[in-house]
Amino acid sequence: MAGFAHLHVASGYSVRYGAAQPELLARRAAERGMTALALTDRDTVTGAVRFAEACAGAGIRPLFGIDLAVAALAPPPPARRHRTPARGGAHVVEPPLRFTLLAQNREGWARLCRITSAGHVGAVSGTAPVVPWEALREYGGPGLTVLLGP
Repeated sequence: MAGFAHLHVASGYSVRYGAAQPELLARRAAERGMTALALTDRDTVTGAVRFAEACAGAGIRPLFGIDLAVAALAPPPPARRHRTPARGGAHVVEPPLRFTLLAQNREGWARLCRITSAGHVGAVSGTAPVVPWEALREYGGPGLTVLLGP
């Protein structure tokens, strides 16, 4: 898999979305001959230091990013009545718009951290952070790459 790099990988720091710790991710990438790997946890950059150390030990170039929700541009449609989940599970209400940011350099990392912090400012305990468009306009710029999903 030389020349290939996963650009959207969640670790165990992504609550409900990732399971493997950064050390295991770096080791598996090295075993498969990858030279780079991006860590893009949901709503957090908490695992970045462990990821950088693990990549250094495995000879992998670490790419740092985050998977964030952004505020909707239009008001949401009227709420529908949700069905009761099977086996006592809980409904998870996801923001409709998500995007992934990758830092290209130190300036990009600083911008990424500011955007992440802006998303967490208004978050209520137990809810996912949502980045306001004002924060993207203020902190977005050179040094960041945006990956858009469906």
